[in-house]
Amino acid sequence: MLVTHLYHSGCLVELEHHSLLFDYHQGELHINPNKPLYVFVSHRHFDHYNPEIFKIIHPHITYILSDTLRHKHEAHYVDINQEYDFNDIHVKTLLSTDEGCAFIVHVENQTIYHAGDLNWWHWDDEPRKDNEYQEITYKQEINRIKETIDLAFVVVDKRQEGDYLLGLQYFLNHVKARYIMPIHYFGDYTITKQLQQEKLNNPYMAEIIPVHHQNETFEIF
Repeated sequence: MLVTHLYHSGCLVELEHHSLLFDYHQGELHINPNKPLYVFVSHRHFDHYNPEIFKIIHPHITYILSDTLRHKHEAHYVDINQEYDFNDIHVKTLLSTDEGCAFIVHVENQTIYHAGDLNWWHWDDEPRKDNEYQEITYKQEINRIKETIDLAFVVVDKRQEGDYLLGLQYFLNHVKARYIMPIHYFGDYTITKQLQQEKLNNPYMAEIIPVHHQNETFEIF
């Protein structure tokens, strides 16, 4: 499996027979034209959705979009907490704590999770009830994940300052994952070194992929 961190939350996954593109915002796209391409958009915020995706030239492309983008383009639109089949891939959705959905994709005996903006958002200047909603909803949705995740794209956002690990740590404690690629960097890759210095509780021994720059590709198994 080849995994490319494009920019921010945009990621490209190339498997033996499929390519998956998540939340493209910017970055160089090198997509194999011989494998069907599935393009996922978790919600309509500018840092997760770029209409340039509809200019991608590919012989076999399927768009799977959050219904927050409904009626904008010809595509498959998905709702929260639902399951769908698109050709030979199976997709589950979770409720985002911000807007839209997160994706769990079953393809080629692999299970891939992309958070979108599903995160334990906690902001010191927000009302307590809003922070409580974020915590309750995030835990509720992550607890819906019962399967082993082979590759998880999990939000780690330094703007949360001392609370930036809340979502990742809860995910590590409650989801059995093989590989985790942090996302939502806004191009600030100093977070990689910072994460390596953290003492995370990691009971399932997930390998956290260290992203150092835009358009970095990793081969994982």
